[in-house]
Amino acid sequence: MNAYLPGIATVALMYGALGLSLNLQVGRTGIINFGHIAFFGVGVYTTALLSLHGIPLWLSVPAAAVAGGLCAIPLGWAAARLTSHYLAIVTIGFAEALRVVLLNLEVTGGPSGLVGVPRPLGDAPLETFSMVWLVLAAGLLALTYGLVRLFTRGLLGLSLTGIHDDEPAAAMLGRSVAAYKTLVLAWGSMLAALTGAFYVHWIGYASTEQFDPRVTFYLWAGIVVGGASNAGAWLGCAAIAGLFEATRFIGDFGFTALSETQIASVRWIIIGLVLILTMRFRPQGLLPVRTRLSRSAAPTVTAPAASGDRRVKESADA
Repeated sequence: MNAYLPGIATVALMYGALGLSLNLQVGRTGIINFGHIAFFGVGVYTTALLSLHGIPLWLSVPAAAVAGGLCAIPLGWAAARLTSHYLAIVTIGFAEALRVVLLNLEVTGGPSGLVGVPRPLGDAPLETFSMVWLVLAAGLLALTYGLVRLFTRGLLGLSLTGIHDDEPAAAMLGRSVAAYKTLVLAWGSMLAALTGAFYVHWIGYASTEQFDPRVTFYLWAGIVVGGASNAGAWLGCAAIAGLFEATRFIGDFGFTALSETQIASVRWIIIGLVLILTMRFRPQGLLPVRTRLSRSAAPTVTAPAASGDRRVKESADA
């Protein structure tokens, strides 16, 4: 149990980082991406393949992030030409196509995946390993948060907000919507791939089950619960992931009559109830985006100039 709780926290923090990278696209720019987890998978398999071929960690992890960004460029092209609903379908198809391809390639290990991925501190005592990786996961979340904040500052951030609020108006003002969407998809996908590279070195193997489409549901549920702000996105995703992992052994707490299949269903029911309650009582999420309005001074209504009155009076006296 001493190692289990830090393990849950590590998973929660990694999902928080994933939520931040998705929220950059969804909450900030309005890109409906249901295939974001695919880029997590790109990071998983890229760094796993490189590490198994002797490439050091300090090279394989950045390479995985770059690979994730490059894979997102075709989606950026599609995002500029498709409306939100059609783009959502395309992103789902992209994620599933990638998963099926990796599942059937010999170089990726097929259904068995890739085992033996180097795990830093893998020989350390379990408690030490868990605590160190918990700290590293917190560092990953902080790095992702900082990179998202850096990306959305200044004119770029204002342009993304404009595209989110009114894409045609942003285009009329001279903003290259296609370029901005491609840039956002590439940056968010790089961060997702970075999280995938981190994850595979923590877990020690790569498998297509690690980026199952259901994981995308966790991320979207987290953003709905937490809100579309940066803090809300990572807190919501971390909470959903932590809740789902923490309920894995609810059979040991008074639910002994339930089978494993029924327990799995109960876990999903709990997540569904959280979503329903959030949508009912807090539809904007726990930490929504704060709108800053600058209230300028009210215009002063001045009286008509008195010179005209004087001219009228003078002419009357004459």
